[in-house]
Amino acid sequence: MAACDEPRASAGAAPALDHDVIIIGAGMSGIYQLHRLRELGVRVRAFEAGTGVGGTWYWNRYPGARFDSESYTYGELLEEWSWSEHFASQPETLRYLNRVADKFDLRRDIQFRGRVTAAHYREEERAWDVTLQDGGRHRTRFLITAVGPLSAPTMPRIDGVGTFAGQAFHTARWPHEAVSFAGKRVAVIGTGATGVQTIQEVAKTAGQLTIFQRTPNWCAPLHNSRIDDETQRGIKAGYPEMFARCRKTFACFLHTPDPRGTFEVTEEREAFFEKLYAEPGFGIWQGNFRDILVDRAANAAISEFVARKIRERVKDPKVAEKLVPKDHGFGTRRVPLDSPTCSC
Repeated sequence: MAACDEPRASAGAAPALDHDVIIIGAGMSGIYQLHRLRELGVRVRAFEAGTGVGGTWYWNRYPGARFDSESYTYGELLEEWSWSEHFASQPETLRYLNRVADKFDLRRDIQFRGRVTAAHYREEERAWDVTLQDGGRHRTRFLITAVGPLSAPTMPRIDGVGTFAGQAFHTARWPHEAVSFAGKRVAVIGTGATGVQTIQEVAKTAGQLTIFQRTPNWCAPLHNSRIDDETQRGIKAGYPEMFARCRKTFACFLHTPDPRGTFEVTEEREAFFEKLYAEPGFGIWQGNFRDILVDRAANAAISEFVARKIRERVKDPKVAEKLVPKDHGFGTRRVPLDSPTCSC
């Protein structure tokens, strides 16, 4: 038996591969792929447009950015890292991802400021030609795109937006330095999950805040809190069961649908809704009765419950009605989770 190196390029032969695998992106998925592929012993290289790891948590530095799924359900450094909150803020999450990169020496196989502009598959050679913005070219057998579904921000197409003389920021390209809103007139466009998180923080210091909403979204409370030492020990002791559960649930969250149908219970239904609404995280969405997303009557029941909660929380009835969705039922779109700091 003879052992051979990778074939070298020769006249008439296909060019040699630069890498076995190229990964586009160094966010959570990208660095995890890099780590696992290196364990397999393959030649792997990651290209990241930014100057550091983190992906979503590198780019999205807007005020209020944080997890809305439990922080400790994401983890490779299970024993040596202790999350400070059940739903960690962006700075803490980015610190964690940098710790992961340090722990496994991942940066040596990542090219930062390496924006990929083109990738062409050569069928006859069974290889990918990858081109970078700086003109660099790389050939690989396998290509993994870990860019995420929302990596390209869209700027609002508003007359005058390009000539606006004041400060303007997109949440997906937030400055690395602090931005002060103290005493300023601030406008926020959009009330999705990111808008909801941003609005809550900006409102604390802005002199005047105006929110532009096209379509209201169903919101529920996050109920975040700090993690005390006893809870921390319980979380770490329960990691095996926690991850086993996440692997089995529909959306890979800790929460899984209740096996009962909405109308299989009577007196307990309202109490069950109240219980979920008072619990932290996505339980009200992901841990509800099994039929709330597939049965119109069941969805109408939970939608009316959450609408009632919005009307109770928002003191101005006119504002409350503007915040109750009329074009879709609860949970049929991603549910923003809020951390209220004031009454409206």
